[in-house]
Amino acid sequence: MMQYKFLYRLSFVCAAIIAIATVSGCYKDKGNYAYTTIAAPVVSHLDSIYNVYVGDSLVVKPVVTLPGVDNPNLSFQWTIEVPPISPADTNLVFTGNELHIVFGLGPQKYLVRFAITNNDNGMKYFHDFIINGQTAFSMGTTVLTDENGVTQVSFIKPDDSVQPRIYQAVNPGEELPGNPAQILAIPVAYQPPIQSYWVFGKSGENTGVEIDANTFKKIEYLRDNFFSAPDTALIPQNMFVDPLGVLSGVINGVLYSGTTSTWNEAPTYGMFDAGATGDYECSPEMVFNYTGTYGPGNFVGFDINRKQFLRFNLYGAATYFGTQYQVINDSLFNPTDLKMDLVHLQQINGGLCYAYCKAPDNDTLYELEFNAEFNGPFQITNMLKRPFAHPELITAATKWQATQNGIIYFNYQDKVYRYNPTNQDFRTVSAGFGGKTVTMVKVLDQNTLTVGVDGSIYYLDISTGKYGTLIKKIDGLPGKVIDMAYRAQ
Repeated sequence: MMQYKFLYRLSFVCAAIIAIATVSGCYKDKGNYAYTTIAAPVVSHLDSIYNVYVGDSLVVKPVVTLPGVDNPNLSFQWTIEVPPISPADTNLVFTGNELHIVFGLGPQKYLVRFAITNNDNGMKYFHDFIINGQTAFSMGTTVLTDENGVTQVSFIKPDDSVQPRIYQAVNPGEELPGNPAQILAIPVAYQPPIQSYWVFGKSGENTGVEIDANTFKKIEYLRDNFFSAPDTALIPQNMFVDPLGVLSGVINGVLYSGTTSTWNEAPTYGMFDAGATGDYECSPEMVFNYTGTYGPGNFVGFDINRKQFLRFNLYGAATYFGTQYQVINDSLFNPTDLKMDLVHLQQINGGLCYAYCKAPDNDTLYELEFNAEFNGPFQITNMLKRPFAHPELITAATKWQATQNGIIYFNYQDKVYRYNPTNQDFRTVSAGFGGKTVTMVKVLDQNTLTVGVDGSIYYLDISTGKYGTLIKKIDGLPGKVIDMAYRAQ
């Protein structure tokens, strides 16, 4: 009986709850819900990017108005986001309707958030822009020269004025590598700004030195870039750089590549291990074929002992595969057993190459054309073999460059030749060089060729229909121009 009464009361309570809910659902809401849109602040005179030299004052003065309000109750905050490279790196925060600072951060790009708060309703609004920190060397050309046997590094400013011997001025008592050969501009990993230069030579106690691109202070020597450097002298023979900001290249006949298996700000990033393991001795003549920002990458090398072209792939580190590739059209020549000495290997575009080889029996200089597809399907397609039409123009001092449309430029004494392999057309470029021996030939971009002589650099127009007409000439460089590296930011 007690159980029956309990169940009866429970059912009564449930029915009452349902009835109340039903009545409430039928209630007519008589509230006033006429919403008014809150006007957002209007910001003008705020640029998307501000360029400022380290140590200079930066003033940002935006105009902020609130539609319909004469004296809006607003507050402002500026946050400069500083990458956490070290524990001391923290964001910089400022208040006020204008930003007034002396820029003391490093030369790179910083994201800035300008926050506006409407204190009447608590609403916040954000506007982002960039501060691009620069130094006097953030844009221009760094030039490697040989001044009577002494290596020099100088800087050409955007106005074409020359700051000679800048490395010695910044690093008194420090010697650059002797017999200078190359200078490479090293970007920040995955980004365009240049962070350093590597200078390489063939002699001296240190045959490679890394230089800070913003201050020209020495960072380290080539030997310091090894986890465990060989005991012998290090002779860099042909070096490369990729968009990941690391070096690779032939040193003492071995292919080395910088490690990318760690954070790009780690102290070990870009360092060399033991090199690509294998039984080979690489010629300095090598092609580095790198696709995009993250690769894949491969190298076309040449073994000077076995007279054969070699395949290397960049699988994290450079990996030796030797002659593990298929040969197409092997009736033209056999790249796995060439039986000739390699004089020069010229990359045109990707794996498309011209090789200039000398036969040991008759001293004939041959021109070979082939396409190395070393990212897959791992093959070399032979395309051409013929005697080079003007071997008398090629010497040990010949410098070679090519555009991606297949035009090759090279020097002979005081002249630069334009060579089109398609129709074997040879012609000297339009500009002359004052009778001075040409010591550098470099394609700056697909429309501009640079030529170096003692004391000067010539800029030539090689765009469509042009054959090397003079654009401008820069004088005042100390010694014979060996190489150059341009920095746009």
